[in-house]
Amino acid sequence: MFSKEMKGKFLLDTDAFISYISGDELVEQAEKIVELITDGAVEAFVSSMLYDDVISALRSKGMEIDDVIQVLVAIASIPHVSLPITTQIAISALTLYMRHGGPRKLHYFDAFHVATARYHELPMITSDNYINEHQKSLGITAYNLRKI
Repeated sequence: MFSKEMKGKFLLDTDAFISYISGDELVEQAEKIVELITDGAVEAFVSSMLYDDVISALRSKGMEIDDVIQVLVAIASIPHVSLPITTQIAISALTLYMRHGGPRKLHYFDAFHVATARYHELPMITSDNYINEHQKSLGITAYNLRKI
């Protein structure tokens, strides 16, 4: 899917925000998504678990809390709606993780992102290879951030 054609509601994975903020190898694709969001073509949603995902990842890499807060401020500057984790979504996420989790498979936090996308019937934008390759068995539609 070319970014110019992208319209509608999408659940964004953590990687879209991190790529945009950190300027990693997917920064161009992430910038396209943010541009579509600010132009109003795309309405962005996230799992409320995204914030813990970001915090845990950055802290595990040794980032100081003040710097983590700055990353969260940067994420907050990108218009998006946070969808809460409910008991039903948590159970679904843990069930997905039991079936698909493990090394080089579905990561713990990603199970919550997928379960949220599935519950709210939102297509997901992610660079995660496992999610993109197994979207049908995960019960979602996924768009590969790498190909945007």
